[in-house]
Amino acid sequence: MKICAFAAGLAILSHFTSAHYVFNRLIVNGTVSREFQYVRDVTGNAGTRDSLWLKTLYAPSLQQTTYKHLTDLFLTPYSPIYGPNDANITCGRGAFPVANAASIETATIAAGSEIGFMVSGPFYEGDTQQYIYHLGPGQMFLSKLPEGIKDLNAYDATGDFFKIGFAGPITNTTWALNDHLAMNATIPPSTPPGKYVLRIEQWLPHGMKGQSQWFVNCAHVEIVGNGGGKPGPMVRFPGAYSEEEQAVWFRNEDESMGYFRSALEYVMPKPEIWVG
Repeated sequence: MKICAFAAGLAILSHFTSAHYVFNRLIVNGTVSREFQYVRDVTGNAGTRDSLWLKTLYAPSLQQTTYKHLTDLFLTPYSPIYGPNDANITCGRGAFPVANAASIETATIAAGSEIGFMVSGPFYEGDTQQYIYHLGPGQMFLSKLPEGIKDLNAYDATGDFFKIGFAGPITNTTWALNDHLAMNATIPPSTPPGKYVLRIEQWLPHGMKGQSQWFVNCAHVEIVGNGGGKPGPMVRFPGAYSEEEQAVWFRNEDESMGYFRSALEYVMPKPEIWVG
């Protein structure tokens, strides 16, 4: 009976493949990279790196799964990052030290180019392509490699970031990223040349405090061009947002929980976008 229940549990588990996603492919002027070619590898919350599907589900690997694990899976929120103050909000769970340091490449990008991050999937033969479906905004940031740090693999990305892109609501009930494969932005034309960590965050603002869900990844890029700009304002992760602000705890002001009547009431969190 236990074996049958375990097998049934695995079958049910397969239906959870669309639960979450990883932005593991970089897009430069319409060209999509290989998975984790330029993006830092991440883990599930059990620490495993042996399955992309399980990185998105944040569950134990199937090799580690027991009857108890399966029971725990349905009782425990194996999940994205919860809340903007989690240490993993910087570049994703397990992103530093850089696990794929030996293979990750640095994308050379001309200032003024369009860039983007594409979601993971399909995860196995016969699976359908994943889309961004969590209702919420997305943003992109750049953080220049600080002086004194030899390369991007050695940078934990806890330094200063400036915002280069935002995608918010477009109607009362829909968001710009819903049902899309990727988020895109433009490298500001006067961005100072150099090596940067390019960071994406897409999140589900929540009506219950502390339950916002965050999907974060970082890529290694080198920006070339004439520069001349002075990026800002700057923020750091974690620390850019608070649990109480409207962009995170998205509720009616007269209620302890519950979404606004209209997504168009959503206000982009600080900082402002630097356009160069």
